[in-house]
Order: sequence, then structure tokens, then C-alpha cells
Amino acid sequence: MKKGVWLSILAVLLSGVIVYSMWYIYRRGELQNNSKDSFIPYNSALVVQINAGVSLPEKVGLAFQSNISDFQKILLYQVASLLEKKGFIAPTSRVLALRKEGKGKIVYLFVGDNSDVLSGKEVFDCLRENMSWRAIIPRKYDQYKIYTLKSGEEEIFCTAEEGKILLSDSELFIEDALKQFEQEAANEGKPTKFQNITKYFSPRAGVNVFLNTDCFSELLPLYIQTNRLFPHLNISSCFKWGALDGELQEEGISLNGFMDYTGLEASYMKTFSGQEPEETNLAGMLPGNASSVMFLNISQLDLYLKNLEEYRRDAGLIGNVRKRKQEYAWAWGKGAEAELKELLQGKFALANMSFNEATGKNEGLIVAEVKSGGLCKNWIEKIVTQRAKQLQLNPGNFYLRYTVDREKTIPYYKSPVEDWAAVYWGYIFEGIPAKYLLVVDNYLVLGSSQKVMGDFIKEYIHGNFIKNTDWFKKAKTKLSAKSNLAYFANVRKMLPYYTYVTKGDWKKYLATHEEELAVFSTLAVQWSNEGEMLYSNLFLSTEEIKQENLPHQVWQTKLEAKVSMKPVPVINHITKEQEIFVQDDQQTIYLLNNSGRILWKLKVDGQINSEVYQVDAFKNGKLQYLFSTPDKLYLVDRNGKYVDRFPLAFEAKCERGIALFDYDQNRNYRIFAPLLNQQVSLYDIKGNLIPDWKGVKTDKEIVSRVYHFRVGNKDYIVLADRYRLYILDRKGKERVRVSDVFDLGEGTEIYLTHKGGKPLLAFANSNEQLNLVDFNGKNQPLKYENLAPGWHLNVANINKDNEDELIFTAGKRLKIYNLSGQEIYSKEIEANSLDFPYVYRFSGNDIRIGLLDRDRQQMLLWNLKTGMSAGFPIPGDSPFSIVFSDNGNFYLFAGVDNGSLIKYKVQR
Repeated sequence: MKKGVWLSILAVLLSGVIVYSMWYIYRRGELQNNSKDSFIPYNSALVVQINAGVSLPEKVGLAFQSNISDFQKILLYQVASLLEKKGFIAPTSRVLALRKEGKGKIVYLFVGDNSDVLSGKEVFDCLRENMSWRAIIPRKYDQYKIYTLKSGEEEIFCTAEEGKILLSDSELFIEDALKQFEQEAANEGKPTKFQNITKYFSPRAGVNVFLNTDCFSELLPLYIQTNRLFPHLNISSCFKWGALDGELQEEGISLNGFMDYTGLEASYMKTFSGQEPEETNLAGMLPGNASSVMFLNISQLDLYLKNLEEYRRDAGLIGNVRKRKQEYAWAWGKGAEAELKELLQGKFALANMSFNEATGKNEGLIVAEVKSGGLCKNWIEKIVTQRAKQLQLNPGNFYLRYTVDREKTIPYYKSPVEDWAAVYWGYIFEGIPAKYLLVVDNYLVLGSSQKVMGDFIKEYIHGNFIKNTDWFKKAKTKLSAKSNLAYFANVRKMLPYYTYVTKGDWKKYLATHEEELAVFSTLAVQWSNEGEMLYSNLFLSTEEIKQENLPHQVWQTKLEAKVSMKPVPVINHITKEQEIFVQDDQQTIYLLNNSGRILWKLKVDGQINSEVYQVDAFKNGKLQYLFSTPDKLYLVDRNGKYVDRFPLAFEAKCERGIALFDYDQNRNYRIFAPLLNQQVSLYDIKGNLIPDWKGVKTDKEIVSRVYHFRVGNKDYIVLADRYRLYILDRKGKERVRVSDVFDLGEGTEIYLTHKGGKPLLAFANSNEQLNLVDFNGKNQPLKYENLAPGWHLNVANINKDNEDELIFTAGKRLKIYNLSGQEIYSKEIEANSLDFPYVYRFSGNDIRIGLLDRDRQQMLLWNLKTGMSAGFPIPGDSPFSIVFSDNGNFYLFAGVDNGSLIKYKVQR
């Protein structure tokens, strides 16, 4: 009997355990399956889901360090952090929602997974044990329990229900979250907007962001003065919602996804309906010194203008637009708008050049691509003539000219009105008044001031466009090549403007944290139409960018390729002004005037390997340019045309380059060409071989140029092969026999120097030996040690002792010896690979050494007494020339940025 009772009790207990276990497993699984999305109230303005494993990059953290520090002090963060640390909040994704309550208060809702879905009491026991509270007050809300947590002056609200932990600084927000979950569980209401949008999210993204309508209409106006951005375009009405995936990376913050504008009558974005994303080439026309640029790419212009008209009607803007168009028709003629529309290609751009904080005005440009620049110029002349007639003015009052230099001017026009671009093409252009007009190639350019027009023309002449700037090139790689609307900004330059258009906490932060925010270099945003939505990309970059303009840079001119030679200062024989001759690594030669304008360019067959000589070939005072490549001898006139018979092909390759001598300064030039066949050819300036030149047949391949030295009343022609030095007379006969055997490298340089008043030929062996050969053929070798491979040698007098010094560069070391072999200077410079040491004389007491570090692409100007010259090092990728100007200044010319030539004022 007793045994049967105990068995019955045991069976009941076992059944209870089984039932409870089944319920526990079911309930736990049910709670684990609850989605955090279900707790997001439909009226949340902004929802951010931070997925597992995401961390804030160091650079971004530094930029917002003070904000982060302030946020970490608030009670909501401290509670969430404690519960995560104690293991109550699971290390899965977390959701943070924001909305506005009352007049302008922003409140937060945090939703995280409860690690133990059935624990609730334990959560609050943990909080009681680990934090100091003024009060913890529970209360019932329907079937749930909400806790009010008070600490000091702060209070937050918390609940641990349905497998989730919810925290908020708004009791109403938590109630709405629980109510939202109940509705979803009972399927009583429609799914929240957040749940509808999650299908657009990528589960692999680090962050998912949902932007609700209230984000634009309620939150945005709290922080941005929308009327300062666009007085007639309300950006808070542009989007209905957005669903974006985000990544937090070391190189920056990226967001991409869909933005919906359907159903919003006052949304400018609906003008893109039916458009296809397209590429633009306008970056090749906008000036390189722009701070930000915007591109509008329209595939169907008629459709865009039709949509623009409908949008303006729905937004209540059509009355003012029609009034202005009627005024234009009266002032310019009825067909002016239609005539211009026929010329448009559907590609527009806006460039902000500068911002005046005092007036709140932007200076900038609007550029539109047209089908015919000539017809567009006719259109401008027609409307200004019509306007002048109405005002009873001479049409010449509307005509202006910009002087590029003494030889070139460019015409442009005063615009009859300032707002016509915004009226015709959309109010996104209204920030730039169209005060001046210019047609360049097939582009219509509208500028806000004469200074802006002048800056544009200068950048256009020099070929300096935004597409070549480091910041724009890096920003562009982050986005798609095609879009309908795109915006690129140099953040550091635009920060004053961003501060101007923001308000509240954002304005305060931007104004007081400029140094921290400098970590952000560029901002790139684009929208592309897809059906009834816009696919959006945003990238805020922390990648370092190069400084585009040096403080003392006079001009920078874009070439077709990287500068491949030391720029050569030459003289314009007509104006006597200085000009610059240079070649790029695609074998194109250029002549630029002193203003940096390219006068002409010419493709030759190879890289110049000689000096560029200015000669008076016809003895008439007109100068030409003589030089060689390995295969040909060139003579080019000052207009970039070949002189008759040139170029001339060499009998064999001339790897060392020609040398030109005018023995008696009577313009009876002699051109020496050392050839690979171990012979030296001698030409006159007409390209004829000199018949009485005996020539020389070297024993080995020639490794030097040909040199001419006059010592006393004798002329010496000097050259070297791998093992021998040859000293000849003007007819090619041996004048001095040198018996020593040398070991010379390719490109050996030979210098005429004096030691104790005795003339010597100085040149270096490849084995760190310097040779001093007198004109009797005797050699005085000097040994130099510890020179790094790839050393360079120059010989010059740098200390006013009437004797030359030997200047060596190798790696990062600069060394100087006297002609007795004593080291008189040694310095390790912050560099990797110092190139040839050029000597520049600024005065009798101011001698400096010009160096190029090819690895770092830096130019250095070294003063032996004081070290690095003021303003150096500066970026550069070619050897540089320094010349003295008539105005008393010294200017440097060099290649920079893999394809530009600069003129730079050297600081004394």
C-alpha cells in the first residue's frame, strides 16, 4: 500500500518535472525567437542596430572623444554597460532608437538580448548590488513590470521582459515599446515601418540604420538650419524613410542603402523619377581649388524638367518660378529658355570655391555641359544684347576680358540676372548667384564674382581640375562611377560652412572641436534612381590627403604625364621674359611662359638625354631649342615647329646625349654625339657632319658626355669609356695621353677644377675612388669610404676658399670633402634616397644644396650652416631648378603630383 502511494507521488513529481521542462524549453525558445524589431515603436525617428563584433575605429573615436566621454557619463549608458559586463545583455546585436518628445527633447530606447531569457529579478538584483541608487521603483504596466531607476538627478526606465532588456530615459518610450510588442504578438496592427524595411538590410553589415519620416521632419530641423542650405528647397521633406547598411572602418565610415521618397509631394527627389544614373566628365572642368563639388546627371532632360515643374507646383513654389520666367522672357526674348534647353546635355555641376563667414555667402561656380560652345556663346550675346537694348545701354557694358598674361586674354560676360540657373534648372543651384558667364570649349560657366571667374580661368589655363586633386580622387573611389546626384567635399575646407548651417549641439560641437574633426578628410555622397527609390552611398573618410597648394606656390600647371627631367629656364627672344622648357615621361615636350600657360607641346621619339640648349641657328637673334634623345638630334623653333632637316637620326644610338660648344662665341656651333659604336660624331648647327673632324674610336663603350674645357689658350675635348680617359684637341686628335686604367660607371661626370692653382679633371670611379687628372696626364687618386650604393658627386666651390669641394650624396647622407681628401662636412638628413646634389648660389655668402628624395617624393634645399631652408621640404618628384627673377626673388620650378609643374617662391 505504502509502496503504491510513493510510486504515485513519484509519478506525479516526474510528470511535473517533464511538463515543466517541456514548458521551459518551449518558453525559452519562444523568447529567444522574439525579435528586437518587435519592440521598436512605429514613431521612432532613427533606429540603429549595432551588430556583434563592431567596434569604433581609433581615428573616429578620437574625433568624437568628448562626445563619447559625455555619453558614457549618462545613467542609461552606465546601466547598459554594467549589464553587458555582468553577462545579462548578450554579446549579440543591440538596437538604439531615438525620437523627439515635447518641444525638442531627444530620448533614447536601448534594446538588447537577455542572456538568460527567463531571468528578470536577477537583472535588478545585479543593479542594486553594483550601483548606488536614490530609488528603484517597480510598477505594473499591463502584464509587465517597469522599473524606475533614480541616481542623483537622473532617472531612467528599465524592463526585462520577453527575453529582452529595454532601457530608456523616457517612460513613454518603454511603454510604447512594450505596446508595440503586444500588437505584433497578437497581430493586431500592421508591422512597424522598421520591420517592413529590414528586408533591405544586409545581415553582414556592421551597422543597420533606419531613418523614419520623423528623422527628416522632426530631428533634422533641430540641428540644421535648412533655409541656409536651400532657401526654397526644404531638405526635411526630401525622404519618407531610409534603410542603410553601415561599416565602421579604419579608413572611414560608410553607409549605403535605399531612400524612399514616394508619396511626398514636396520632395525634390521625385524629379529623378524615370532617370538612369550616368557618369559625368565635369570633374575635368571644375577648378582644382574648389572646396566642394556637386554633380547633377540627367539622362532624360525633358522628363526632369517636367518632374521639376510638378514638384514645384506641389511644393507651392510654382508661382514665383513662373513669375521669374515671364520676366526673363520679357527681358531676353520669348524663345530664350527653349533655345538654351536645346543646347543642354543634362550634365550640371556646382563648385563651392570659398565661404564668407561674416556674410554667410558662398562664392562658386555652376557649370553646364552644352552641345555646342559656339551656339551657347551666340545665345549669351543675344540675351545680353536684348537686355542692353531694354536698358538703353551699349552691349559692350556686358562684355569683360580676363588678362591671362601679356599675350592672352579671355572674354566673358556680365549676366543680365543672377538667379536664372536656379529658376531654370532647380533650386539646388540657388546658393551660387550667376553674376558672370563664360563659355569654354563646350561648357557654360556661371560665376558668383569676377574673382571666381579669374580663378576658374587660371585653373583652366593651368589644367588644374578637381579630378586631379588627391582628396577628390580618393573620395571618388569610394562611390559608384554612375549617379544622378553626387556631392564631394574637402571636409577641412568646408567646416566653416557646415558650422554656419548647423545649430544647437551640432553647431557648438563643430565650432569648438575643429582640431579633433580634422581627422575627417573628405565626404562623398551620391544618389542613384532605382524604380521609385534612390540608392544612396555615403563615405566619410579619415584617409590622409595631400596638401594641394603650397603656401608660397605661384602656380601649378597640369601636364599630360609625370615630369621626367629637371625643368630648363629659357629666354623668350621676343619679350626677353623667362620661360620653362620641360618633358614628361610620355616623351612630350612643353614650353610654358612665366605665368604657367602652356605655349605649345610636341611629342618626340624618346626621353631627352642631353642639356637643352638655346641656339641662334640662323644668326638673326631668334632662338631655337637643341637637344637629343638616344636616337635623334632635334632642333625646334620657339613655336614648337621642327627646323628644316630635323630631327636627324644618329648613325648609332647616342645614350650619353649630345654636347654643344661655341668655341669663340661667334655662333659657329659644334655638336658632339658620343655613339654606341664607340665613335663620336661632330655636326654643325645645320645637321652637317664636320669634314675635318678626325673622330675618335674608343676602346670600350663611351660612358660620359663629351666636354669642352679651355685652359689657358688651349681647347680640350674630353670624354671617357669604361676604362680610359680621352683628352683631344678640336679636330679629334689626342692632345694628352692618360695611361691610368679606371673603372668608370655609366653616366660618369667630369669636372674642371683647380688645386693650388693647377687645373685638374675630377671624376669618380665606381669603387669610391676620386681621380684628379692634370693636363699632363698624371692622376692623383683619392679614396673615399663608407659611401652607400648609388652615390652621386658634384664638384663646386661652396666655402669661398677659391678651391672646389667634392659634394657626395648617398642614401640619407650628405658628405663634403676638400680636394686633399679631408672630410669637412657630414650630415644625415631625414630622407631615404638623396639624388644628385645641385648647388644654388643666392648670394656670395648664401650657398645651398638642392636635393630630391625620390622615395619620399620630397624636394629639399639644404643650407650648410642652418640646415633645412624655410618652407622645405616640399612635395616633388623631379629635380628642380632655381632661378633669380628681375623682381629680386628666387623661384623654384619642379615636377609634382605625378604630372604637374609648379613655380614656387623660395624663402630667403
